[in-house]
Amino acid sequence: MKKKQYHRILTDIYAILEIPSSSKKAKYINYFLFFVIAVSIFSFFISTVKQYHIYNDIFNLIELIAFSVFSVEFVVRFVVSGVNKKYSGIKGKLKYLKNPFTIIDMLVLVSFYISVFDIDLLFLRVFMVFRILKLLRYESKNHFDILLWQIIKQNREKFYAVFGLSIGIVLIASPVMYYLERASQPEVFSSIPQTIWWSIVTFTTVGYGDMYPISSLGKVLASFLSVLGITFYTIPGAIFIAALLDKLKDTKLKGKR
Repeated sequence: MKKKQYHRILTDIYAILEIPSSSKKAKYINYFLFFVIAVSIFSFFISTVKQYHIYNDIFNLIELIAFSVFSVEFVVRFVVSGVNKKYSGIKGKLKYLKNPFTIIDMLVLVSFYISVFDIDLLFLRVFMVFRILKLLRYESKNHFDILLWQIIKQNREKFYAVFGLSIGIVLIASPVMYYLERASQPEVFSSIPQTIWWSIVTFTTVGYGDMYPISSLGKVLASFLSVLGITFYTIPGAIFIAALLDKLKDTKLKGKR
């Protein structure tokens, strides 16, 4: 195979994996990868529910298939990363390995392969949630005339980022709190899905009091999540009000002309 042909193949594969909007094929492949990630996360969460332990063989099969896909994807991404000039050469490859998403991929894969040695690092798999945030790269082509939708459209990246990070924080805090509290309160924090309820009411600062940590590390995490929730709770409103005032100001100026 000629060097130019080989480079063209790498470039095409790079575009498919790193630029989802480059073609329909790229979008479908990325949708498939996100589907695998979502199924893997769902399976991982549900597998911690006691009444579903009878389906462990199915969960293990899903895990095997998913991580086989992740492993192939990681290797392919690493090989074609050199298409991007900043990742070419040995120094470029090392820089690629320092990329946040690459580090997340490595943590997730390590959690799977190291489990062979009976080392429990399963909670690292929750970092797969961050990979779903890549969906934010897709842009809608719809146009809205209504002021409300114009504001949402023009600030969608900000809203998506806040919403995505909020979901990510809740989904990350849940398994961490589950592992911190399951020994002390096995009936309360009985599974990750059950703990998600605690994360949501804590993050939204509702705090019904039906679930609360008793361990020191659990209390630290709960305090951090509560403070973080107050911060994130005000951001969407601030973004919307600022955009609304700007729109009203622009409309008023146009009316005077």
